[in-house]
Amino acid sequence: MKKTLLVFALLGLPFTLRAGADGPRYFFEGDGTVKLSGSKTGKGGTFVYRDPKGDYDLKTLDAINEVFGLKTAPDEFIHPRLIALLDFVQDQLKGGTIHIVSGYRSPTYNEGLRKKGKLAAKTSMHIEGMAADIDMDGVDGKALWEFVRALDCCGAGYYHGTGIHVDVGPSRFWDEKTTGVEKDLGSHNKLVILATNFDRYKPGERIYTTLARVTDYPVGIKPKVRVETEKGEEIASLDIDLKDLKEEKGCVRIPNRAAGRSLEFDLPEKLRSDEKLGVRMEFCEKAFPEMPDSILSNPFGLRR
Repeated sequence: MKKTLLVFALLGLPFTLRAGADGPRYFFEGDGTVKLSGSKTGKGGTFVYRDPKGDYDLKTLDAINEVFGLKTAPDEFIHPRLIALLDFVQDQLKGGTIHIVSGYRSPTYNEGLRKKGKLAAKTSMHIEGMAADIDMDGVDGKALWEFVRALDCCGAGYYHGTGIHVDVGPSRFWDEKTTGVEKDLGSHNKLVILATNFDRYKPGERIYTTLARVTDYPVGIKPKVRVETEKGEEIASLDIDLKDLKEEKGCVRIPNRAAGRSLEFDLPEKLRSDEKLGVRMEFCEKAFPEMPDSILSNPFGLRR
């Protein structure tokens, strides 16, 4: 694979990935080989999706999408962070095949589950391609849940069966009694999050972000984001690459899901920090008072 910028057009990924990435791009990732089986799709196998240099194989990632129940589609993809996490968990626990009991869900399918009274949140991370209900050969469900919980990186749900729910959203955990699905906690964009495409970047590199768990469009955002330290100190203010989006009176309208799947900006070349950082995005022209005024992305670090 040539060391060039690879565009994930085949996968529907709206961001690019630099091949020859010189090491891990996620805080939790395995050796680049993961054993998966789709309980509903019938797809599966041993997938070598990343080599030791950090190069990703596009066809293999596309095959993994199908295991999760997602065929190639514009602006929809299984997030590589989730694949990396599953790989990490499998390696660390020395488990067998990970069975994807429930992978990708379209918004329509997810709403159908809700109408049937199933434990499906309106803001389900399954819709974002960032979640899966799994079980792993050779590993007890509770032990699997406790391991993911201890990572303090992600979402982990346990329903006292052989498997768990895992997602790469905010760190939290629950069981069938504390899921809170019936309370519809995420309505009116209350739980919207900002997810970066990687966890590690070099100064000067472009960051691609996704607005996730949005329940109501349009959403107004300010045209600049701030990079903050763990202590809340602002160390950079960056312009969002608006592309076809328009700014009016200091507010940029995100009209739909596709437009919120790739909001891009470049890190400064001279940016330096040994701390974990986050991207602060501010909202404007809020349609609902319940919406937060701003959100901070998942943490990321700088590589030298």
